[in-house]
Amino acid sequence: MKKNRILYIFLFVSTIFFSGCQDNLLDTDIEPANLNNVTPTSLTILSAMESFGAGVYNHLDFPYLWFTYGYHETMGDNLTMPWGNFGGRWINQTQSITLDNGSVITPPQGGPQPGEIDVRNTRAAGSDNATQFEWSQMYALNSQCNIILDNVDNLVANDAQKNAVRAWALWWKAYAYSKLGSLYEQGVIVNAAGEVSTAFVDNDALLAESSRVLDELTTVLNGNSGGDFDATLANMQLGITGVVIDGAGMLENVNTLRARNLIYNTAVGSMTTADWNQVASWAANGVSTNANAFIMKSESTFINNGWLPGRVSGFWYFPSPRLIQDINAGDARLTTYFEPFVFPNPRGRGIQYGCNYFWLDESPIASGTDGSVDMYYAGSYEENQLLMAEAKIRTNDIEGGLANLDNARAAQGAGLPATVGTGLTQAEALEEVRKERRLGLIMRSVAFYDARRYGVAAGSRTGAHVLDADGNLNTNATINYGYREYWPVPAFESDFNPP
Repeated sequence: MKKNRILYIFLFVSTIFFSGCQDNLLDTDIEPANLNNVTPTSLTILSAMESFGAGVYNHLDFPYLWFTYGYHETMGDNLTMPWGNFGGRWINQTQSITLDNGSVITPPQGGPQPGEIDVRNTRAAGSDNATQFEWSQMYALNSQCNIILDNVDNLVANDAQKNAVRAWALWWKAYAYSKLGSLYEQGVIVNAAGEVSTAFVDNDALLAESSRVLDELTTVLNGNSGGDFDATLANMQLGITGVVIDGAGMLENVNTLRARNLIYNTAVGSMTTADWNQVASWAANGVSTNANAFIMKSESTFINNGWLPGRVSGFWYFPSPRLIQDINAGDARLTTYFEPFVFPNPRGRGIQYGCNYFWLDESPIASGTDGSVDMYYAGSYEENQLLMAEAKIRTNDIEGGLANLDNARAAQGAGLPATVGTGLTQAEALEEVRKERRLGLIMRSVAFYDARRYGVAAGSRTGAHVLDADGNLNTNATINYGYREYWPVPAFESDFNPP
């Protein structure tokens, strides 16, 4: 029944633009128009509103799960991409690499990543302007949620059903502001359908707005559960995801997203003991099972492999040798996910893009088979366990944190011996968490956040594994990344609505 409603969703959502005064996503010749102000009387019908609510997934498939997730993974050096399509090559172009013998290698074309982003941040660059994709899709998501919230009180439905619709829209609004504030230097806060805003705010204000919306959502969730509330919530979730999140599960996601907003946008050195205790408290009530995680499974007509798991094996992306070096000896995931494959300096684009392993076909993280791989939009069980692990270890509960680390590894069948009771120091325990976050959360769009908060993204990594142009593996190289920590407002917005 839900799939039959997809036609309605697509017809209706196609009329919605994503932000106040934006040009078309890929067409630089279309003049901007405000098409947000859509309030059909059909939204007074509960079944139509449920269908429209399910339509938020239209902003959460292609290219979101391919381009934007790919950008995050390459900037976090989990993956590398040497191709210029959609600006991907330039997003992970390093400043320089110093090899084991002391020789310094700079990019053979172009300069460091910040300048390459800036030079392509124009409407003329079209689809090669990487800054546009996450912005457009998150503001489109926010816009659709605004329409839902502006119309929810007109529903012919009981209070529980109305509150379920309200909760669904508030969750995705909070998510959108979280993603925008976690990537862009500035943005606009738009909380009414048809509203046009020229009041740009810094990214911390976007994150504060995410937190404010989460507060409002928490109030709704604490006053509703079961019955018509959960039934209506279920009707807005696509069957192809394989999970149905109820009110209690959504509240878990709220707590994990709160932790994300804080930890992913604060340098490790700036986190206080109170901050870590707050993260531990939120995560203790966060996503407790992946049956409560917001996921998408590959599906031939909706996703159609337009996402990372279906694209990496087509040589779009390579596993970074730095990811491979962070995998512990004896970890079953090395042979479950990867196979040896030496490919240095692809097409002469730069040695930072070379790989010494490639993706194993039909693995738990890379596959083109329908329904075989899960992609996570927000928090997961493993991520929540690792948030608790890091927070506990940094507040000197090392054994407690290691127990959470072991839980995350066991959930993915790592086959590694337990770390609890092995006498690890705080520094050793934190290193295990860092490495586990890279492998255990691969393709979940958090690698860049970690590289940024650790100071690596804008800085460098020493002791790195790098293939030279001849395929020799250097094991003590230094990579100077020099990446932007937050992106500029896309020209598709700023040309018409200057910050």
